[in-house]
Amino acid sequence: INLAASDFIFLITLPFWVDMEVSDENWRAGSFLCKASSYVISVNMYCSILLLTCMSADRYLAIMHPSVARRIRTRSYSTLLCIFIWFSSCCLGMPTLMSRELKKQYGKSYCTDKAVTEAKQIMSLMLLILAFFFPLLSILTFYCSITKRLCVHYQKAGKRDKKLRKSIKIVFIVVAAFVVSWVPFNLFKLMAILLRLLKQPDCFSGTVAQLGIKVSSPFAFANSCANPFIYF
Repeated sequence: INLAASDFIFLITLPFWVDMEVSDENWRAGSFLCKASSYVISVNMYCSILLLTCMSADRYLAIMHPSVARRIRTRSYSTLLCIFIWFSSCCLGMPTLMSRELKKQYGKSYCTDKAVTEAKQIMSLMLLILAFFFPLLSILTFYCSITKRLCVHYQKAGKRDKKLRKSIKIVFIVVAAFVVSWVPFNLFKLMAILLRLLKQPDCFSGTVAQLGIKVSSPFAFANSCANPFIYF
């Protein structure tokens, strides 16, 4: 439900981005929505990765340590965890909110980043690694362990709890969709940050990074559109 809510909030902003694309990068929704829409995208990404990390950890405990899972899988614990994830995601999205602005140039309005300093780039790099790639590595580690266990005890696990296996399959598909959607975008973003920090004069690499971000953005947006079909 929380993942679906995150996707729904993100989809509300989608018409503004579509309008920007069809109007040749001209942002016509105003300064507030420029900042708010960018912030919502950032919160959606962090909320999704943190929720998927928790869902993967939950499945991992259910398979690998069922006695521990039974003790901590309570309604109150889940509620507190979800509140913490939403609060953390909103905080992690704040740098995006503070860094976006509406620039007017050549008769057009552009929703873009403010002047980037080295300190901001370092903070962006740390945030990307700690809040995206590290949780992603955790998710992959959980699923590698789950897959290994299920391969060894496939027949026994299947007979014992088909419902659990089905829920694992759904979460696995959601994680796979998230990886395909968000990893290319964040890899190009990582590339762009590193090029700026290293002060690389190679214009080709910078162009590739910016073009990659632009091309991979629709895939990141598509993740929120695809998830409802996966759920149902």
